[in-house]
Amino acid sequence: MTPRKTQLPDRKRARSRQRALSAELEQMTARLEATERRLGRLQNTLSAVAREAGVSMDGPCGHCGRSHLIVADGTLRCPSCGYRRSL
Repeated sequence: MTPRKTQLPDRKRARSRQRALSAELEQMTARLEATERRLGRLQNTLSAVAREAGVSMDGPCGHCGRSHLIVADGTLRCPSCGYRRSL
């Protein structure tokens, strides 16, 4: 009769891997939540600075998508690609 191989090392490895993945997921979740809080603060600050400067912001640039459009003096302008359009 051939002795059976135990599955214990494989189970230990699987549990260890699962714990590592859980820890990694928790870290990534914490980083994402911190980034979302920081983004909210930056958006609030940018809106206040725009108001102080007498300009407003519109949606994302349809040409490059890298920045929001700035509305000032009757024109829309993208600070990233330089796209301009009069209102």
